[in-house]
Amino acid sequence: MSQATVSSGHQRFLWMLAILWGATLLPYLSPHYSFGWDSSQFDRAVTDFDIARHQPHPPGYPLWVVALRGLAPILGNPNTAQVVVALLFTLAGLWFFRALARDLLGERAAWPATLLVAFSPLICLYASSSQVYAVDFFVSCFAGWVTRELGLGRTQRAVPSLAVVALAAGFRPSGVVFLFPLLGIGLWQCCRKQPGRAVMGILAGAACWLAWLTPTALLSGGFGALAALNHDQVQRSFSKTSVLYSAPAIVHLHMAIDVCVYFAVAIAGFLPALAAALWPRDRRVVDEPARSGPSWATPTFFALWMAPNLALIYLFHCSQPGYLLLSLPPLFLLLAWLARHTIGDLRLAAAGIAVALLVGHFPYERFMDPAQTTLPFVVLRATPRISGLVEASQREIRSLIDAMPGRPEEKLVFCLLRRFEAPNIRTVTYDFPDVAWADLGGPGLRVFLPGQDVPLSRPSASVRSVGLVCDGAGLPATVRAQFPGAQRVAGNQLFSFWTVAWSADSRN
Repeated sequence: MSQATVSSGHQRFLWMLAILWGATLLPYLSPHYSFGWDSSQFDRAVTDFDIARHQPHPPGYPLWVVALRGLAPILGNPNTAQVVVALLFTLAGLWFFRALARDLLGERAAWPATLLVAFSPLICLYASSSQVYAVDFFVSCFAGWVTRELGLGRTQRAVPSLAVVALAAGFRPSGVVFLFPLLGIGLWQCCRKQPGRAVMGILAGAACWLAWLTPTALLSGGFGALAALNHDQVQRSFSKTSVLYSAPAIVHLHMAIDVCVYFAVAIAGFLPALAAALWPRDRRVVDEPARSGPSWATPTFFALWMAPNLALIYLFHCSQPGYLLLSLPPLFLLLAWLARHTIGDLRLAAAGIAVALLVGHFPYERFMDPAQTTLPFVVLRATPRISGLVEASQREIRSLIDAMPGRPEEKLVFCLLRRFEAPNIRTVTYDFPDVAWADLGGPGLRVFLPGQDVPLSRPSASVRSVGLVCDGAGLPATVRAQFPGAQRVAGNQLFSFWTVAWSADSRN
């Protein structure tokens, strides 16, 4: 068989795998309902941008909201728009990852390595759900590529590249900040060769940053007010998870363990190639690059790429698997380098993709304890499967609300769920705005009437039909004592729906 035939067959197989990747994402690309707490805040911002009211939450993500405003009328709803934007950022990130992988591994191994990244459960999750973290994946890959380019003397890339980084910060500001040490390497090397271009790059980046930051600050009451909102957001987030900010040690420990689980889920597809590379009797050398690697791939390069984000997620805050996406591109490159002897073998690439698909779509919910957070749920929330489950749950809740007797203004539903993923009080008040919602999570009862964001302390006198949404374990004892006649009518491991008789005395 000729080398050309082998190359042609190699390419056809890789295209088949790429098409398979698209097919696995297709069912998740047109959600109608919010995926989670943050998703609904971005949805609200499409019609009413107000950072002080967490529409969206600080620091604001203004260009993400602008993109949603442009796409939502075309695609039908802002949640589908969020998925489309996330998918575009993922595809762009994969492009720049492949450029780095080609330099590190060689042409033949770069595509299998990139496909293994694409099939990673975490990458698939954030490429196909209405969340903003795909921006982190893109900007991390892009920052690695820019730093390599500047280090190789291609200083003409400084101005456009830093402008792109600054504009990406307008989509998700907090992620870009943790890449400054890595970008600093590239700028230093650029400055040594062409200091004028380095200065122009910095000025271009600053101008693009101010282009979105200035109007955002003005809409928030000024730079001081925006800084205060950001500081308050950071303080509240860190105080929930970090012992350095007075969080309980057990909470911090659980966060660190969850991060380790998320990393394990993310790299699952690389395990077959890694196992084959470490097995001395089965080493397949495929286009092996120089043993020392390219000049840019130094320990310092990878340390500055990963260390800031690792410090954040292990020491301060990691409430979502998406926080890992800044560290995943360098980690994937390091794993691919360890498996450089075998990763170009298409049989091992296919086996890795099969592992990633199994990990990403396994029915973990069947093994969950709905009354508490267990390992199956921690794994589930790092996989694309949870997107489908959340959307299906929301659709079922819609049908259950519609089946309640009475007109929409006569219906009151209590939301007792506290987790990030929908349903929670933030998502349901956006996704089901035609009925009144009540929340018992605060110091007292909060009732959100249809179309109103300011809660009341008592339900409307017109209420005649009441439902309750809680986790799959059922009503807590304290709530059951308040509603002794509540009956479960539907649910699964993620939620349960209850109805209860309502009388005038119940309003008190």
